[in-house]
Amino acid sequence: MKAYFANLPMRVWLLMVVPTVVIAYPVSRIVIPAVVHAVVPEVVRNVLSFL
Repeated sequence: MKAYFANLPMRVWLLMVVPTVVIAYPVSRIVIPAVVHAVVPEVVRNVLSFL
C-alpha cells in the first residue's frame, strides 16, 4: 500500500486532498468553536472553585 501511494501522480493527490480540505474546513469552523464554548465554562467554574 505504501508503494501504491508513493507512486500516485500529483493530479490524483490533488483530487484526494482538495475535497478533503473543502469538507474539513467548514466542519472545523463549526465544530471546534462549539466544543470550546461547551467546555470552557465548565473548566472555568472548576478552576474558580479551587481558588
